[in-house]
Amino acid sequence: MNRDSGVLEVRISGAQAPFIRPAPPGSRAGLTCGLADPVGVDEPSPRLSWNARLLKEATVVVSSDGHEVWRSSVPAGSHGMDVPDERLAPLTPYTWSVEGHATGTFTTGLRARGGWDAPWLAGDPRAAVSLRGSFTWRPAPGRAWLAATALGVYRALLNGVRLGEEELAPGWTDYGHRTRYRLLELTDLLMPGENELELWLAPGWYAGHVAGGGPRRYGDRPAASAQVLVRDDDGVRRVFATDTAWTRRDLGRPRADLVMGETLQAPSRQAGPAETTAASKILVEADPAPPVRVIGTVPAVSVTEPAPGVQVADFGRNVVGRVRLRVDAPGPVRIVVRHGEELTATGRLYTDNLRTADQRDEFALGPGSHVVEPAFTLHGFRYAEVTGWPGTLTPNDLEAVLLSSALAATGSLTVSDPAVRQLVANIGASADGNLVSVPTDCPQRDERTGWTADISVFGSTLSFLRHTQAFLSGWVTTLIDGQRADGAVPHVAPVLPEYGYDSPVWSDALVEVPWLLWRRYGDDHTLRRAYDPMRRWADYCLAQAEDGIRAGRALGDWLAPGTVETPKSLIATAALARSLRLVAHVADVLGEPHAPEYGEAFTRVSGAFQRAFLSGPRLHTETQTGYAVALAWDLVPPEDRTASAQALAELVRAGGHRLMTGFVGTPLLLPVLSETGHHDLACRIFNQEGYPSWRYQLRAGATTMWERWDAWHHRHGLQTPAMNSFNHYAYGCVGDWLFRHVAGLGDDPRGTGGGFGELLLRPGPVPLLRQAHARYESASGTVESGWRAGPDGVQFTFAVPEGVTARAVLPVHGAWDGMTVNGTFLMGLSEQLPTTRLADGGCALNLPPGRWSFTAPAAATAHLLQEWDDLG
Repeated sequence: MNRDSGVLEVRISGAQAPFIRPAPPGSRAGLTCGLADPVGVDEPSPRLSWNARLLKEATVVVSSDGHEVWRSSVPAGSHGMDVPDERLAPLTPYTWSVEGHATGTFTTGLRARGGWDAPWLAGDPRAAVSLRGSFTWRPAPGRAWLAATALGVYRALLNGVRLGEEELAPGWTDYGHRTRYRLLELTDLLMPGENELELWLAPGWYAGHVAGGGPRRYGDRPAASAQVLVRDDDGVRRVFATDTAWTRRDLGRPRADLVMGETLQAPSRQAGPAETTAASKILVEADPAPPVRVIGTVPAVSVTEPAPGVQVADFGRNVVGRVRLRVDAPGPVRIVVRHGEELTATGRLYTDNLRTADQRDEFALGPGSHVVEPAFTLHGFRYAEVTGWPGTLTPNDLEAVLLSSALAATGSLTVSDPAVRQLVANIGASADGNLVSVPTDCPQRDERTGWTADISVFGSTLSFLRHTQAFLSGWVTTLIDGQRADGAVPHVAPVLPEYGYDSPVWSDALVEVPWLLWRRYGDDHTLRRAYDPMRRWADYCLAQAEDGIRAGRALGDWLAPGTVETPKSLIATAALARSLRLVAHVADVLGEPHAPEYGEAFTRVSGAFQRAFLSGPRLHTETQTGYAVALAWDLVPPEDRTASAQALAELVRAGGHRLMTGFVGTPLLLPVLSETGHHDLACRIFNQEGYPSWRYQLRAGATTMWERWDAWHHRHGLQTPAMNSFNHYAYGCVGDWLFRHVAGLGDDPRGTGGGFGELLLRPGPVPLLRQAHARYESASGTVESGWRAGPDGVQFTFAVPEGVTARAVLPVHGAWDGMTVNGTFLMGLSEQLPTTRLADGGCALNLPPGRWSFTAPAAATAHLLQEWDDLG
């Protein structure tokens, strides 16, 4: 970032295309079973989904090898259904179709309810090792599969050729409860006669450094287990598995740690017997989420030499992954690559904010040409410091290899302002970089944990940009695994007890994330799996409340700027009320009998909130976050809502239109202002360029989201290295406001249905923009909403899928006579499109499915154009 002691240099080149591979054909344009064409489905009665609402009754057919195994009719309005568990066999590929849609596929996993019985082989607590076993293959009818897993991370090879593209398999889980396996087909890869199966095994999350707590967090040594299985007409049989006949070899990677880094050198050729180990009796299940993969590469853009023999490559943006080197060595060399997000004033690598994370890779190479990169480590960085390079390093000698749980892209947001385009790109980049097996808080320092509030507040934005259903559903299982017997929910998942339990908003992710998956995808499987844990969490909180008030706990409005703190008890009580209301909604959705119980509890707690924290419409302690949670979560009496919103508006104006919110208030502040008639104030906050603001980060050259508003400050420089990340997606939650309240694309907050089937299209033009357009491949079809301003007025455009209800709200005033709809005057369509005049002068109408273009003349949009003139 180009900075000096007092001046911010603007360096915005426009949005960068996200480095993510295109989704497989049909992934969001056809049919899915959690994922597009997944291999290894263990879930009982898996859900088959199509991204449209059926207009009439249709038939779903599931077949195997051309033979129909099940068919069922589904009613109009459906966008998914479950396959009965008893109709599915293990290790079987199925094809399926629904009338009017493309054909999809899925392959079942082991579907073994009795557990995993292949022996486990021990690895090294620090190094990566090679485990090898040979077997004789006699071709026969049927299909052959490899099922492999690890306590640690592994790669699988057959006859020296890598199998699949997964990185850091099988990911991070709560090893006290479960790990996961991946299924790979071998049928066309096995050779008649002798075949060698090899597993590269490294400590990973299991035995390596985790969350600043040192190595061996879960166990002393990693372990791997694998089995080759054949499915034929007689069923499933195992033909080979890990056992004591396997050998163990040095892999030439004596240091292989996710956080600390990796060392590569020539391996020894000696082999010894593999050692079996008694792994804990945990569940081994198929991974329901997309695997971690290489999602792209980023070339270096420049190289500097701040000190003799020290060369620093700049990749132009903050990334997550590792560095690939192309080396022409005249003789033996030892190259060291260190990684960091920032540079010091002298141009050297800044690493203080990494805490104990070394992020150092070493390469001991002989003479000749080499292309090398680590395999079992992960770094967050923009800069790579290289020492030991033979000669002058050039940008062509290295590139960054990006890793992520490659979620399919589902949404796009196009705006006229290059700064906002850059912001949207930064949000996406932070999302991809922090979705590595679990949703992490940061990729660079030694923490890298699944903080619950971060994904809770960012989940809606993320679910516009990426298809999150399978990924977040798998993470919810991990969160439930960490819940205590008394109902307390951890702050991070996978659970690390030292990080604590029971913080409002953080722990409420157990309710928020499953509810999000229901609202977006109609995912009642996750909702049902989480229902009892939700109730235990709600009951735990109620038991701790005194007269409906929860004591202030833990983190509060984390990292809020300013000197006036929002009372933690206010946040705790508001969060309890919010979760109680959602649990009541979940009970209704699932047909459970507890909705009245939790609805009444919400009424009691909201009443207690009003008595404890409100005097009429005003808070006793007035903060932006306090008003935002009270208004967003319906804790203000209806008769005082307008006055409370006005009090918030006064507070914003008095503060110079600057936000003063942290992790709790930031996702709520702009939406609340827009929804309560103060969209202009939300826009003024968003358009701020001084500290603290989103544009402040952009002016400082940010290419990902910052953890703190003042991660770097023009007066004070870098924040405390104890906690300062430049890649932290929580404040990317503003993306939800951009989709819903600027472009105008969202589901109706008054509804409780699932699958994005009830739309509220409410565009909110923003000063300094001339246009905004959002597109979202929803579970119910493609939705679009946007607007374009010109000298003669504003054009609003919408696309509504079949079978979806849509309410459009247009911010026009008064003179509607000249407004046209798809080229026809609106006044002439009063019977087909009845329009309701709103109190603020705007109009609302229900839109049938189709594409719609409303053109509002200058007379009806002068108030919007005047704001642009004032602030442009």
